[in-house]
Amino acid sequence: MDTFSHVVIGLGIGALSQIDPSVSANDTLSQAVILGTVIGSNAPDFDFLYRLKGKGNYFRNHRGLSHSLPALPLWGILVSGMLYPFFTSTSFSHLFLWTFLAVILHVVFDLFNVHGTQILRPFSRKWIALDAVPLVDPYILLLHFLGFALILFYQAGITFLIIYLFLFFYLVIRTLSAIFAKRHLQSHFIHAERIKLIPRISLFKWDVIIETEEDFLFGTYSVKNLTIEHSFTKKINFPSLVSTSRNDQIVSDFLSCTNYAYPFVDVRKNGYFVYWKDLRFRTKRFFPTQAIQFFTSDFEKKNCYIGRVNSLKQYKKVVKNLTNSPSSFN
Repeated sequence: MDTFSHVVIGLGIGALSQIDPSVSANDTLSQAVILGTVIGSNAPDFDFLYRLKGKGNYFRNHRGLSHSLPALPLWGILVSGMLYPFFTSTSFSHLFLWTFLAVILHVVFDLFNVHGTQILRPFSRKWIALDAVPLVDPYILLLHFLGFALILFYQAGITFLIIYLFLFFYLVIRTLSAIFAKRHLQSHFIHAERIKLIPRISLFKWDVIIETEEDFLFGTYSVKNLTIEHSFTKKINFPSLVSTSRNDQIVSDFLSCTNYAYPFVDVRKNGYFVYWKDLRFRTKRFFPTQAIQFFTSDFEKKNCYIGRVNSLKQYKKVVKNLTNSPSSFN
């Protein structure tokens, strides 16, 4: 989920904490807990500090160890420990428990979207994604805003206990519908190697990637109704060039965060562009999240770009920089 959503959820957990008599009866502890839940709800994303070592380092490590099971109590202890010296007259155990809950819910909500997390690290680097909710879910936000409005008239803890019960059933419905949708598609595409659902904001509607031995199919699915919008053949031109690109550190960083990147080679007068496009993120026929690597006409590896390309203007600028700049990585 995005940072704004995590902040809103942190505030919601802070409101829920008022159901704890120790918190509701102590204004100082209540303030500490609200700070703890807001910070804790964002703590796993403090791995943005990997950006200081380069964008590739961030791609490789984001939602990795910071979102793993062993990290969850550590984040709770770290955030609570940083706050407690400012609220020494309060209960550390209550501050920790509510902050810890906020950390847990951050990772849980991240598991429900298309990115997922490497929650099993350091034991496994497998990405786990439930493909149930969009990256920004307006229904989750609206439930929280409704709760914030209601606490003007009702007790905050009880109000948000009811809000989170509704939210629990919402996530169950989203998850079950995704499971049934995938099973229905698998029953029709029995030879498919993989089927990936990308949840839309609309309930019971997904973007779909169906990978077979020969090609990729892209479309939309809703209530047993599949529309294929386009496809492309799994044919790699210049395989040696693609192999060289795959082994590059920056491209390898990009590939480590997705199992759905596919290479395309574009031949130009001055050389070759190898595009690694993340097929999960699509706008019609355009895939904005990608790694782009430039090779000279004599196959010398030059510059590389990884990230999002959100417009044709940005794309042209990226290509121009890759071809005109001296060897470097972005």
